[in-house]
Amino acid sequence: MDRYLVISSDGHVGLPPERYRDYLEAKHHAEFDERVQREIKMREEHEKLFLLDDFNTKWRARVGDGLEGAWDPVIRNRVLDQDGVAAEVLFPDGITERNAPPFGADVGLRPFGVDPELQWAGARAHNRWLADFCSEDPVRRIGLAVIPALYDVEANLKEIRWAREAGLKGVFLPAIMDGYAMYNHRKYYPMWDLLQELNMPVHFHSGGAPAYDTSQPGWIGTYLSEYAFWLTRPMWTMIFGGVFELYPRLNVAFTEAGGEFWFPWMIELMDIRASVKHTSGKLGDYNSNLTMKPSEYFARNIWVGCSALPDEETTEAYYKIGIDRIMWGTDYPHPEGTWPSTLEKMSLSLGGLPEADIQKMLAGNALQVYDVDQDALWKLAAKIGPQKAQFEKRAA
Repeated sequence: MDRYLVISSDGHVGLPPERYRDYLEAKHHAEFDERVQREIKMREEHEKLFLLDDFNTKWRARVGDGLEGAWDPVIRNRVLDQDGVAAEVLFPDGITERNAPPFGADVGLRPFGVDPELQWAGARAHNRWLADFCSEDPVRRIGLAVIPALYDVEANLKEIRWAREAGLKGVFLPAIMDGYAMYNHRKYYPMWDLLQELNMPVHFHSGGAPAYDTSQPGWIGTYLSEYAFWLTRPMWTMIFGGVFELYPRLNVAFTEAGGEFWFPWMIELMDIRASVKHTSGKLGDYNSNLTMKPSEYFARNIWVGCSALPDEETTEAYYKIGIDRIMWGTDYPHPEGTWPSTLEKMSLSLGGLPEADIQKMLAGNALQVYDVDQDALWKLAAKIGPQKAQFEKRAA
């Protein structure tokens, strides 16, 4: 075939906030009605600080109704076809968007400043809408259930089972664990066991961070300098905690972390820390529950969702991470993603690489992670996939 199959590892979906009411349990309607307009206003104020209101206004004017693909299935598929994307992994949206789930069940999924019961209610509302959205086109939509996993493991197990039966393909967990047990805690073992049994991959996505004083100068630079740390903190808790030793078939993806600069460094650092030396021996035993190096667990259990890979010459980093670990993504419909110039940016990021390596990053690796209809996706790719000829040499 003269076209590539593309599965985006990073797409975002969600309803306009007032429409989540239809998916909330009735007992939460009064609270929702009281909060919804306040939360819309809060998003607008936060937008001014985070992405700049002027930038977003111009962006929205430029892309038109394409942003409505966050909830409109017809527009969504139109955008995917134009981008050459056959299928995509679907995360919730965040505070800077206009379609995030209510009660703090957004992509930040922070466990502080929220009521756990209400955050769970928002997560369930999103999950139930998402199951409907995915059922309209189950070949192209890889839905992730939002699981506020830190509070009640039994609730986690119940929602995971429901999500699997409803056709969702994986779970999205909070990366920020402040105030709660980290993912090396034994209380989570039943959850890892169930996810491994059901072949449902675990996902962490950038966005969550500690609370910042946004009235002070420089906070956004601080966030942008450390967001990858907060996103990948679960990685070393799970590796050093022996989670992958106990659950060797558990797949975990870390999405939108600046993989090209962050992960090569972290892989090297974890291996250094795992080899007890004169400078660390006094700290006690921290690796006797591991039978492999951290980099070897990484190469077996961990995947990197690289959203909008950079245009510059950084292909060496892909190989340091491992071509078998990278899953390319568009980050649609976010302005920092590739849309509406996806085909051009694909070739800038990957052009000139071996064809087999390009296909691995665009979809081959994702096919190893997700339970999808591969025959249907290849047939679709034959019609809409990017042509291989455009990748034959790197653009000047």
